[in-house]
Amino acid sequence: MNTAQGDHPRFTPEDQHLVEEIAGVYRVVDPVPATLVERLQFALALESPEFEVLRPQEEDVLPAGVRGGEDSRTITFDSEILTIMISVSARDEHAVRVDGWLAPPGDHLVELRCGEGAHVVRADDQGRFVLDVVPRGLSQLVVRQGLDDPGLDDPAQATILAVTPSLIL
Repeated sequence: MNTAQGDHPRFTPEDQHLVEEIAGVYRVVDPVPATLVERLQFALALESPEFEVLRPQEEDVLPAGVRGGEDSRTITFDSEILTIMISVSARDEHAVRVDGWLAPPGDHLVELRCGEGAHVVRADDQGRFVLDVVPRGLSQLVVRQGLDDPGLDDPAQATILAVTPSLIL
């Protein structure tokens, strides 16, 4: 490798060949996941950095036969201000149902972001919410501060309280 004072390194043809061979080895041994860019863009798409990021605490997979023969799993997310527990049940090969509970309960909007857009529901006074049919795939839950007007369900007007890491439904 040749360098001139103050210049960046310049590759000789031999250096370039060696770099290409090393890159080829990494493409075979440790390839970049095909969905990495999509997942990063998805995770960075939220409009405000001032919210609590929930940590996954546990995941239980229930066997077939539980809840009407459907496969189901339960995931709990936790932070200092909020806990979310969701139960994800298979609807068919393309969709799932998400039943969730917020603790402490409150008048919050729950937004499930996915590749096909957002699904928004309001948690009831017990903290329960249901997303009846959502597509399988990369998703993220966003909990927004409840609004005083129960008829107003516009997430753009509500402050983000907490978000989950991306998850695969």
